[in-house]
Amino acid sequence: MFTKNDLLDIAVKMEENGKAVYDRARGEIKNKELKSLLEWMGQEEEGHQKWFLQQKETQAGKPDEKDFSTILPDVLQEMMGENTLSLDDVTFSEITHTTQMLKIFIEFENDTLLFYEFLETFLQDKDALGGLEKIIQEERAHVEKLNEMVRAIEAHSIPEENLSF
Repeated sequence: MFTKNDLLDIAVKMEENGKAVYDRARGEIKNKELKSLLEWMGQEEEGHQKWFLQQKETQAGKPDEKDFSTILPDVLQEMMGENTLSLDDVTFSEITHTTQMLKIFIEFENDTLLFYEFLETFLQDKDALGGLEKIIQEERAHVEKLNEMVRAIEAHSIPEENLSF
């Protein structure tokens, strides 16, 4: 049985995974600007995780809990396609350039956005919807900052060895 609580569990895990990966990547790179960006993103993910945990506590035991088990797997599969909602399958030791890493993070953030936009359809509470919309806006800001860095690297032909791990 899939419930709204299950969806919140997925969101908590996504944010936990994102923070762990950003923290790990931050520990492996030398570029101070990129380190600072990854530290900020890790803190953002941690804040999002706390918000979703709070929503789980708020939603616990509500009588309007619906069983999404019949529609959720098909809808999630159709919506997400091949996206994994996780960075666990990324082998960071094989990444040789910063732009590769940034593009992986952009993909993860975009997958996260898709899931949160999907989650929006299941939330009825105005406060919860407002909080989720704020998180969606923050995730979009993450994507934009990452895209800005990719564009800056490509536009200025910054030597990758100055940015690499």
